[in-house]
Amino acid sequence: MMPVDLAERTEPSWPGPKPRLTFFRVLGEPELPTFVRGHFRDQERCLAQFFDVTVVTESADYDEIVDRTEPDLVLFESGVYARAGRAITNTHTHPEVPKLGFLHSDGYCLSRSVFLADMDDWGVDTYFAYAMSAVGYTPDIADRTYLWPNFADRSVFRSYPDGKSETILLSGSREANYPWRVRVHRLLAERFPSRSIAHGGWFDRQAAAAMPVGSDYARSLSSALIVPTCGTIAEEFVRKYVEIPAAGAVLLAERTAIAESAGFVDMENCVFADESDVVDKVEHLLDHPEVLERIAAAGQELAHSRHSIEHRDQIRQWFELNRKAAPGQRIVQPDPFAPMELSEHAAPARTVSLALPPGLDRSLLAEAREQLSADRPMQAAEGFAEVLNLHYEPEAALGLARSWLRSGRPAWARGLLEHATDTGVAAHGASHPDPVEWAWLIRASLCEGDLRTAGERAARYSGIRHPELDRMRSVVAGLGGATDELALADRSRHRSVHGDDGTDWSSWVDGLALDLRASGRSAMAEGVARMGDIADPAEIRERRPSPGRGQRAALLNRAASIARRGVRRVQRELDRRSRPQLPPDRTSLFQLLGGIGIDTAVLVLVDQETGDRFEPYALRCADPVGVVRIGRATPVGASIASGTIGLRTGAEAIRYAAAWGRSVIVASPMGASFVDVEHLSQAAVFAVIGGEEAAVEVELRGSAGWIRGDEDLHRGFARALGHEDTRLWVRAARAEASDV
Repeated sequence: MMPVDLAERTEPSWPGPKPRLTFFRVLGEPELPTFVRGHFRDQERCLAQFFDVTVVTESADYDEIVDRTEPDLVLFESGVYARAGRAITNTHTHPEVPKLGFLHSDGYCLSRSVFLADMDDWGVDTYFAYAMSAVGYTPDIADRTYLWPNFADRSVFRSYPDGKSETILLSGSREANYPWRVRVHRLLAERFPSRSIAHGGWFDRQAAAAMPVGSDYARSLSSALIVPTCGTIAEEFVRKYVEIPAAGAVLLAERTAIAESAGFVDMENCVFADESDVVDKVEHLLDHPEVLERIAAAGQELAHSRHSIEHRDQIRQWFELNRKAAPGQRIVQPDPFAPMELSEHAAPARTVSLALPPGLDRSLLAEAREQLSADRPMQAAEGFAEVLNLHYEPEAALGLARSWLRSGRPAWARGLLEHATDTGVAAHGASHPDPVEWAWLIRASLCEGDLRTAGERAARYSGIRHPELDRMRSVVAGLGGATDELALADRSRHRSVHGDDGTDWSSWVDGLALDLRASGRSAMAEGVARMGDIADPAEIRERRPSPGRGQRAALLNRAASIARRGVRRVQRELDRRSRPQLPPDRTSLFQLLGGIGIDTAVLVLVDQETGDRFEPYALRCADPVGVVRIGRATPVGASIASGTIGLRTGAEAIRYAAAWGRSVIVASPMGASFVDVEHLSQAAVFAVIGGEEAAVEVELRGSAGWIRGDEDLHRGFARALGHEDTRLWVRAARAEASDV
C-alpha cells in the first residue's frame, strides 16, 4: 500500500482539501512491459491531482484497509491485466463508503467477463472505463458506466528542441485488429521517407524492452512531421490520438465519431484519411510546409488545452455530484470531454454516457447474428470466425459455438466454450465464468447426449444466476440431471458480457429442441419441447447484487492458484537444474534468413505460444520487423476438422499480405489451407508448421519460382518456432531477380 506523489503538480481545479481515495489495484503482479507500467503511473498521477490517493497492490482485507485509510471513495480495478492469485476480502463492510469499478481493458476484450465477476464479488455497481467503446460492447452495464478518457501529459508530450529529423514515424501495433494502420502504413512506407518503431506487445517485458517510453517516446513523436494512428476495429480513442499532436507532430488518422467529438477537424488540427487519399494528402502537406506547420500547431493547442492530464477529472466530478444528488436524480455524462451533470429525467435503463457507433467487428457480428437468426448457421459461422480473426471476442466465440450447435457439431462447440469459460477463471482469477457462456457449455453437453456432465456443470457455480443459466438448469433437472433449483430462488442475477437477448421462454425451448435435433438427440428434444408449457424458470424475483457475493469462491480459487503456482515454481526449478545452462538466444530473423531483408512476419492461424516464441526473433532485427497475427487465439494442432478458435472460411485478411510488404508468412496446417499462391506475391519465405502437405504447397512444388529451404534455414526456423516438423519454401533466385 502506497501513497501517490505528484512529481509535477498542477494548480488544483477543485477548492478545499482533497478527498481521500483508496485505489485497489490488485492485479496479481503480472510481468508487464515498462510502457504499460508507465500507463499505470500516469493514471495514478492523474487521480492524485484531485484526490489524496493510496494505492493497494497486494491482496488485502478491505475492512482493515478502509479502517486504516478512512477513504471518502474507493476505486477497484479489474480487466486485462488481472491475474489469478489475487483476493480482496470483506468488501461487504463499510457500506457508507461509495465504490467505483475501473474497467481497464479494450471495449471488446474477453477480460470484461473477469471485470463483471470481480465487481459482483466486491459489491460494486458503478463503473468507469477508459475505452470509449465500452458502453456499446457491454450493454448489461451501459446504464452505470462512465468514461475516463485517455490523455497526454503536456509536461511530457510537447515540442522538444531537437527539431524535426523524421518525415513520417510509423509506430504502434500492426496486429489484425488495427486494419487501418496495416493498410496505410505500407502505403506511406513505400512512397515517403519513414522510420518504424516496432511494438513488442502489452504483456511480455522482455519482448517490449526496446520500445521507447516516457519522454523518450515523446521525443520520438516530436521528431517527426507526421505520425499516423487509428482507433482499432472499435474506432476507439487510443492514447496516440492525443500523444501525437501534443508532441507537435501532425496527427494523421482514421476519421471516427469519437475523434471528431474530441475536437479534431480535418485539415485544421489533424488530417483524416484512408487508403484512397492518404498519399495525396501527405504529398500536399509536404509540398506546403506552411499548411503542415499550421495543422501541427493547432493540433498541439487542442491536445494541450483539452486533453492533458489535468483535464481528466471525471472521477472527481462523479464524486462531487454523487454527494449532491437528491433522490430521483442520476449522474449523466452527455459528452466524455464535457462536464458531467445531474438529471431528473434519465430513465433507469438509459445509457448514462456516450455510446459509439459500431466499428468493423460489431458490424460483422450483427451480420453474422442475422444469418444465425435466418437459420443459416454455416454462413453465420463464417462471419463470427471473421471477427475472431481480427481479435478474440467473447461475442464472436459464443456466436461461433451457437452456429456449430445448430449445424450439428456439438463437440466443436464444447471445445470452444470450454476454452472461453476456462480463460477468465484459470488465467485471470475470476471466481466464476460468464454465466451465459456457462449456460451454453451445459447446452453443448446436452447436445452431445451427455446428461451426466450437463448435470455436473449445472450444479457447479451454484451461486451465480442469469436467465439463460436458470433456464438451462431447469431443463437439465427436468431431464433427470442433478441440480438443485430451489437453492437458486433467492440468488441475484449476475451480469454478463452477452447481456440478455430477451428471448421468451417458448421460443427459447424451441431453439434448444432444434439444436438437439441437429445433433441427433431427437428423444431428448421431444422431452425439452414438452417443457414449453411450464412457467419460465427465469421469472424468479430479481434483487440487486448483494455486496461481497462470491468471496468464498474467490478465496478458494486463490488458494488453488497459489498451490498451482507453488507446484509450477518447483517444477521450473527442477527443470532449470536438469538443463545445461545455455547463453540466451540473441539470433534475429534477419540472421535466420541469411541476410534477406524483411518488412513483416505474418502468422496465419498460429497458436499463441508459437507466435510468442517466434516474435522476439523479428524484434531483434536492427530495423525491427513488424509482426502481424491472423487468428492469434488458434490452439496448437488445430485443423479444419478440429479447430475451434480463429477458424474462418475464406482468406480475406491474408489478402492484405501485399500491404505488409516483403514478408515471411508462417502458417499452421489450418492456416495453410487458406493460403493461395497469390497471397505469397510479396513473400520471400513461406513456412508451414507440420501437418499434411497443403494444396498451396503442391502448387509451389510445381512452380519455378519456389524451392524448399536448405538444412541451415530449416534448423533455424525449427528452433525459432519450436517445431521440428516445419516445412520451408523459399523464393528462388531467378524469381527474386524478376521482382527487382
